[in-house]
Amino acid sequence: MNILIEIAAAQWLITIVACVFALYWSCIGNPRRFWLGVILTISAIVSSYLGLTRFHITGSQTVNGQLQWRLDSNWFFTASLVLGVLALALTLWKRWRSIRAA
Repeated sequence: MNILIEIAAAQWLITIVACVFALYWSCIGNPRRFWLGVILTISAIVSSYLGLTRFHITGSQTVNGQLQWRLDSNWFFTASLVLGVLALALTLWKRWRSIRAA
């Protein structure tokens, strides 16, 4: 069980890092990083989707009939999916805006 949690956590962290880099590059307006930002956000969206549909991990521990902790990976991948979609939308919007301004 611990290995599955570590795999899901690593996938989630990589997805978040990809989204943060794409958001950063789109905010600073570096046109040379446009395609890299698009590739990172699309891979983050695909990774989040796979995390939601394929790598669903649910775990809980009970002691003496009381629930001590519960882990559901859906919330993590839902958040990274939303962040990936927002990063892609911002990257495309910034590119469209810079093309129209030129």
